Amino acid sequence: MAGCLASWLTSRGNAHAARIQVDTVTSAQRREAVRDTRRAAYLSFIEQAQAVSDELSAVEIHLNPSGIPSEELALVLNAHLDRHRQLRQAAFVIDLEGPSKVAVAATELRVMAGRLSTALTALTETASKENGDEFGEILHAYVRLFGRFAGAAAAALERE
Repeated sequence: MAGCLASWLTSRGNAHAARIQVDTVTSAQRREAVRDTRRAAYLSFIEQAQAVSDELSAVEIHLNPSGIPSEELALVLNAHLDRHRQLRQAAFVIDLEGPSKVAVAATELRVMAGRLSTALTALTETASKENGDEFGEILHAYVRLFGRFAGAAAAALERE
């Protein structure tokens, strides 16, 4: 009888240890999957944000008091609007993935990209020094926010 009891206790102990091990491995795999998903979302957002910055920085370089040809600005505006749509989609994924500090930075950057769209539209409609200056100021603010987002994303990934 004592042998059966000892065997039963050993069996229960082994089953409990196996459950703990499975739970530990599952939890680690889940954390790694979340980290990978976030990393992919952050990378996608960074790629879109960088593309917006690169395209619009090229416009700013070519701005002069008389403006650049409206046909060229119209092409840049259309390209920017498409990039901005992609940026918004990437920002929504980050809103879902979190954490909140990164999501807030992504939302701020997305909003600033919208302001860039408005400024670029105004510049397309009226290529003036004032519109060019406003566009440049908003672009510089966008670039600063981009740096903040990248820092928040890197910090979040390090903490995980």
